[in-house]
Amino acid sequence: MKPAGMICRDGQVLWSEVQMAAGFLDRLQGLLGKAGLSDQQGLLLTACGSVHTVGMRFPIDVIFLGADLRVLVCHSGVSAWRMKSCRGARTTLEVAAGGVARHGVVPGQRLRWRTA
Repeated sequence: MKPAGMICRDGQVLWSEVQMAAGFLDRLQGLLGKAGLSDQQGLLLTACGSVHTVGMRFPIDVIFLGADLRVLVCHSGVSAWRMKSCRGARTTLEVAAGGVARHGVVPGQRLRWRTA
């Protein structure tokens, strides 16, 4: 995994402790084995247009992003043993359940990645 960074929108930090999974093995493992995520944590999966929650212990919000990190689709409260995908997605952000609603993330918004 790459060092933690932040996900921002319009200069405001939405999630301050986001790991980037850029390699195949990092994307494959994802959040498996984690007990949960804090409200500030997330996982940014590059080259990723579909995810699964097989073996997950907690629900997550899934945000599919285009090449320019524009929000394409949001799925809230995705529970264990589910699959989600989005045609055209190039990157996927996984955050604690409730994060999409808390920050008002909707399709069309552009997010930004900043290194910590």
